[in-house]
Amino acid sequence: MQDDGPCDDATLAGRWYVERQAGLLPPFGITKRIGTNGRGWTCVAGVPLFPFRVTDGRTTDRELRYSLLPIRDELVRFGSGWAGRGLIFGREFCRFRLSPDRQR
Repeated sequence: MQDDGPCDDATLAGRWYVERQAGLLPPFGITKRIGTNGRGWTCVAGVPLFPFRVTDGRTTDRELRYSLLPIRDELVRFGSGWAGRGLIFGREFCRFRLSPDRQR
């Protein structure tokens, strides 16, 4: 059984661009900042708005579990980034890719 505790994953630490693939997600302006402590923020236009924690996934590589929202992102390694899907109340509402911010 997978542990639901925080995941200290250095492969996710850093800044990521969110590239919308499908669904209800703005086509630009969304980024994620993830620390080495397994915690992070989803940012809109550079403003950190939605805190989350990184956990080991039940059926995926990693999950981002949001603190104040009924949202969970499921992530799977994809090349130098991650492929993901957003779930609200367990139902998919978007698909996206995380690409590393190489400028920082």
